[in-house]
Amino acid sequence: MTNKGKILVVDDTLSSLKLLSDILKAENYEVRSAINGELAVESAISNPPELVLLDITMPGMDGFEVCRQLKAHP
Repeated sequence: MTNKGKILVVDDTLSSLKLLSDILKAENYEVRSAINGELAVESAISNPPELVLLDITMPGMDGFEVCRQLKAHP
């Protein structure tokens, strides 16, 4: 079966991150995950996903700041 697309899942709660990643992988998506905003930005810039599923309330860099930084990159 072919891959449906690349998704980056970002959440600071490990159980939520694992659950969502497992569900998407079972549906044959290529899933990468990040535990915080800084890692999410780094991952998205180095290997852009087709979709980012992003937790808004995270310590440090919140989801809104992740969006701002990603929008600033071409």
